[in-house]
Amino acid sequence: MSPWSLSVSTVTVLLAALALPPGAPPRAVATDDTGSVISPVELVNVFHGTKEAALDFGHGGGGGMTFPGAVLPFGMMQWSPDTVESAGGGYRYEDNRLRGFSMTHISGPGCNGAQDFPVMPFSGKIGRSPATHGMDYVQTYKHENEKAAPGFYSSTLDTGISTELSVSARAGVARFAFPAGKPATLLLNTSGSINGVDDGETRVGQNTVEGWIKTGGFCGPPLRYKVYFHATFDQPFTGYGTWKNDEVRPGTQTTDDASKARARADLVTGEDVTVDGPGSGAYLEFDPARPVQMRVGLSYVSIDGARANLGKEIGAKTLDQVRQDATAVWDKRLGQVRIAGGTEDQRRTFYSNLYHALLQPYVFEDVDGTYTGFDGKPRTVRAGHHQYATFSGWDIYRSEAQLLALLAPDVAADIAQSMYDNAQAIGNVWDRWSHQTAVTGVMVGDPYHSILSTMYAFGARDFDAGPALKAMAEAARRVGAKDIGHPEAQYDERPGNADYMAKGYVPSDPSSTLEYAVADFGIAQLAGRLGDQTTATEFMKRAQSWQNLYNPGNGWIQPRTGDGSFTAPFDPAAPDVYMEGNGAQYHWMVPHNPQGLFAAMGGLGKVVPRLDEYFKKLNAGPREPYAYLGNEIALQSPWLYAWAGQPYKTQNLVRRVQQELFKSGPDGLVGNDDLGTMGAWYVWSAMGLFPAIPGRAELLVSTPLFDKVTVSRPAGDIVVSAPNAANRYIQTLRVNGFATSRAWLPESFATQGGRLDFTLGASPNPAFGADPRNAPPSFGQGSKPYLAGLTPGAAPVEPGGAVDAELSVQSLGAAATVTWQAKPPAGITVSPASGTLSVPAGGRAAVKVRISVAAGTGLDLVTVPVAVGDLTASTRLNVAKRGTIAWYHNNAGIGDAAGPDEANIDGPGFSYPAHSLSDAGLKPGATVAWKGFSFTWPNRRPGQVDNLRPGTQPIEMAAPAGATKLAFLGAGVNGWPETEVTITYTDGSTGTGKLGFSEWILDFGGAQPAFGNEIVASAPFRLFWGSWALQPIGTHVFAAQPIALDPAKTVRSVTFSTPEDGELHLFAWAFA
Repeated sequence: MSPWSLSVSTVTVLLAALALPPGAPPRAVATDDTGSVISPVELVNVFHGTKEAALDFGHGGGGGMTFPGAVLPFGMMQWSPDTVESAGGGYRYEDNRLRGFSMTHISGPGCNGAQDFPVMPFSGKIGRSPATHGMDYVQTYKHENEKAAPGFYSSTLDTGISTELSVSARAGVARFAFPAGKPATLLLNTSGSINGVDDGETRVGQNTVEGWIKTGGFCGPPLRYKVYFHATFDQPFTGYGTWKNDEVRPGTQTTDDASKARARADLVTGEDVTVDGPGSGAYLEFDPARPVQMRVGLSYVSIDGARANLGKEIGAKTLDQVRQDATAVWDKRLGQVRIAGGTEDQRRTFYSNLYHALLQPYVFEDVDGTYTGFDGKPRTVRAGHHQYATFSGWDIYRSEAQLLALLAPDVAADIAQSMYDNAQAIGNVWDRWSHQTAVTGVMVGDPYHSILSTMYAFGARDFDAGPALKAMAEAARRVGAKDIGHPEAQYDERPGNADYMAKGYVPSDPSSTLEYAVADFGIAQLAGRLGDQTTATEFMKRAQSWQNLYNPGNGWIQPRTGDGSFTAPFDPAAPDVYMEGNGAQYHWMVPHNPQGLFAAMGGLGKVVPRLDEYFKKLNAGPREPYAYLGNEIALQSPWLYAWAGQPYKTQNLVRRVQQELFKSGPDGLVGNDDLGTMGAWYVWSAMGLFPAIPGRAELLVSTPLFDKVTVSRPAGDIVVSAPNAANRYIQTLRVNGFATSRAWLPESFATQGGRLDFTLGASPNPAFGADPRNAPPSFGQGSKPYLAGLTPGAAPVEPGGAVDAELSVQSLGAAATVTWQAKPPAGITVSPASGTLSVPAGGRAAVKVRISVAAGTGLDLVTVPVAVGDLTASTRLNVAKRGTIAWYHNNAGIGDAAGPDEANIDGPGFSYPAHSLSDAGLKPGATVAWKGFSFTWPNRRPGQVDNLRPGTQPIEMAAPAGATKLAFLGAGVNGWPETEVTITYTDGSTGTGKLGFSEWILDFGGAQPAFGNEIVASAPFRLFWGSWALQPIGTHVFAAQPIALDPAKTVRSVTFSTPEDGELHLFAWAFA
């Protein structure tokens, strides 16, 4: 039997995700240091990831943003405590103040969402309205008074009130015990969702309360969802009432119009949630002598649905019975993966991460099969299946989707079907980050295509793959926004798709380009599996679009403008045009064709040293040219050494990441878990495997963390035997009994199962996986034969001046003879103007040219194209005067609301709207007067470079003699940057000053200007050429406090230090 033709091993019965029999006895799945067996539920720390563990790099915090409350695997009801200090999951371990126990949560997001229907027990009579004086009802607690496990949470507040929570899939039970002799009150804060509500209603009945809300706003987009609840109580009310805005209404039973002032919806880390504000809810009073048991059902369809969900799943069960059922469900699900060996901390870290990987997406239909579609209409799920909701697509396609397909192919197939059904409901439009029934368009790319392709590759095939493929291809070819039935906005699935299809890249947006290429690879792979070779060929060519961003002049994948020029100067550590990362990190994001990337870079002799340098830091964040493994873009990168013939470096690197970035405690994650993505990465790596190619099911091999791992799954068990797993280096590997030197496994291993036997050692075995013939597969179909570039891609030049440049061509395979011809516009000459380059196989050839600008040429941006065989290389000349800020323009911050352009001031696609700034007086070339200064606003068209993002290089200034002050117009991005400015005078002496700028959107309107800044212009919108064009988020341009100068001297240049918080963007300077 060949190790690459695997037989199906014995199938272990896997119970359905949410249909496991209650009360089943727990199954021991792990052993401790003495060999004693332990239930996996006992090893999960549900507080894992709730505490900050690392520096917040501005992408949702430096912790997991998870929640510790009661939830089942893929359960709709997530009943959990929420702290006053905000966090994506609702609970921040560092805060000792609770504002309620809400019923819906997202596990590990970077934005606030859900946290609907918070309830809060209160020992006292209601006084002032909880809507306007919510802090009156905040409760304090201590961690030593908390107890929690999968499916259960309890805490005793400092007031002596105890709260216990447990859940079924769509319902839950709470038990509240109040101190004797004090009033016992329960607040149901209907309008208390973290992002506020648009509307809602609460009704108090005979020992019942029910209601609904309309809410949403996850990460800012406009779409909303409705959610309903129905609750019953086992103790009679001794009193009740409602509140609306600032009015408390004793004895009333109904509230409506529950609108509440919105909390700002975006990255909120470490700040208090405003619990005050207009809104409504109900309060209930009880006899404190007896505990109160609350049973509640949720629905996203109707109150009747919530009532039915409660009746079907819980009925008359007590909290203790529901908890017992929940424990059994979790024990079965976690018990699919059985481990032996490792330390106690490693075992706890493993099961805590596996737990988080199994929380979301979650079932969305009611017990009768009804759910609300993306079109807002009631729909019915296929019999015997589930509809799922809340997909963190940009994250989960890299690790969690694969893990779900491996462990629960029925769940994975239903997730794939749910994604297709949602897209179909709104005209075959696919989201990239969906919350409930709301399209959010958060992040970039088109990740659902990768998810469906991956799940199909892993064997999760019980979904409408053929129709889904057709819808995916249609959507990937679509240009522009499409009406999805929302009255306020249309949705653009692939912003920049016209350029992507015509040019092969999205101008000035490398993140989207690389993500689209990965998604197109997924479409191609699914098409190939379904026999559609025409579509497969089309999308494999598009999957190589990364090549259009590769600059052979500097060896980097980097941003490229619409005229074909590469942006310059290029700093791989600069994050300004990337989504949650930088050029050094995105450079490696070609997971389907690493060998093609390595060939472009000039071969392994150049690749390996760069990988070694890249991994000198493991979690450097987005402003250093090193790995950022606390975020998703770098997750597959440790396995690149397998393609480089040095998998022993992967083995060492992965073990370092496990030890340095993951722990078992509340501080166990250094970045957002992102709905199980980071947890799934740890689980895969601890098993010694990783699915490094989205859209495929090959598994790359590293060192297991445990002596033995057994994965029970429907299609065949996977057994990993690795005695002495404390050693991190693979000496030998046997697959199903056959020796192999490959550091990867074929797709059949993932789909059918099999056995791995490792021999491990303390020292590397460089021979294992070193033979190029043993490298993992790399998919280069559709690649170009060579790549071309002209460097510098951009350069300032005065009229009458010249720029020296280099035209370079890199072969990706065979040798080539390439002819080239410059085609400059009028007033520009190139010398030499044409020629031929002989490019060796796998090598590079180059020629020097001089580009001259005629005297009298107007001040503007001028493109100089060069035809290179079938390709075009270009450079962009910035014809400007020395000493002006235009000479240094290196970022486009002002965009055009009439159509997509290249403005990217705050990550891909975010910019100031030109028309709004013009209305505020900032027209191109306008004079801006402020406190005796006369500034000239950039005379640029929307989408052109119009501001300076300073580095540490000196900036020469044409300063007048006798100036006493220097001032700037600008803004901060990704923070509130403050820098020390060094002024160098013409006599060589220096002076210093401080310059700080407020964040350009003032923390989504929640902050005031700092550093003495004054607003000189504001716009009511933020332009985003992502999915929603004009976002109702105010943007501002500030004047900073002037810097004092020595009037006896003349300024020659200024130099800026690197800010610790965010980036400076300067639009103008002036002297007075």
